[in-house]
Amino acid sequence: MANIFASDLNTIRTKISDVLGPGANTFGYGQTVYSSAVTSGQLIEKTNWDAVRYDIVNAYIHQTGNTPSTIIVSTADTINDDASGAYQNYDYYADVLRNNRFDVATGQYTISAIDSKSTTATWNTTASSELTITFGSAAEARYFFNSGGAIRISSSLTGGTSAQANAWTNLLLSAGDQDFVGDLIASNGFYTLTNSYQTYYSVAASTPYSANNYRLRAKCNVADNSAGTATIVYVQAELVDSYVDPGPGGPPYTGDLVDGTLTITAQELRATGTLQPTGDPFTVNPPTSYSMSTISVT
Repeated sequence: MANIFASDLNTIRTKISDVLGPGANTFGYGQTVYSSAVTSGQLIEKTNWDAVRYDIVNAYIHQTGNTPSTIIVSTADTINDDASGAYQNYDYYADVLRNNRFDVATGQYTISAIDSKSTTATWNTTASSELTITFGSAAEARYFFNSGGAIRISSSLTGGTSAQANAWTNLLLSAGDQDFVGDLIASNGFYTLTNSYQTYYSVAASTPYSANNYRLRAKCNVADNSAGTATIVYVQAELVDSYVDPGPGGPPYTGDLVDGTLTITAQELRATGTLQPTGDPFTVNPPTSYSMSTISVT
């Protein structure tokens, strides 16, 4: 068994503070970090270990909704690198929390309405609406998405009378709620954005309407957001109707038209919670503004 030095505890602290605190790039919830770095030669006390444990607990509750089985250090304990001791226990949790840093548990976020747009105009080519999301700073955008925040889009068509309208109704119902997130596991998320639209969700209708596609796309105000420098995100819901009715007469054919009430809705999922042991709120600032365009149809 080896002794534990200040640098060893600081390594664990850095791992967890990258997740909970301001971090950088894809790390950082923007919360107050309870622990402080210790200096070389300093006697590492129970309070130093407890402070790191609280940071671990706060991140773990945020990600899972549960309290971790972290070892509570006693004043009589001698801390070394024993597999059953606090050092390896805390280091294990710090690594887990880094790997799962985009997770947010049920109960650790709130859902708020952003806006909803509807149209009763008939259409046969496209229908779309764009949501502009403006953050106070690049750091606030990172904290929002790093802590599990998301922009949720749902669309519906009701009251349609044509067969094609019925197909769109079923397609949008099957699509349900879809979230735009920061998670790096997502094929297209906050950190993959550029200033050109990327599709992050797409689904096609069933035969004979398989040419029809519902897609959600996003872009930002920088050419490469891999470092999280964007302050504006644009999310677009687009219904692309490429089905051509084989009926008689000239276009648009009666069976091509989509009628009914089309509604596109946006919601915000934002991290919340309570930090231990202070009882301070887990606070992530919302975007400074949202602007949703009316639904454009052709």
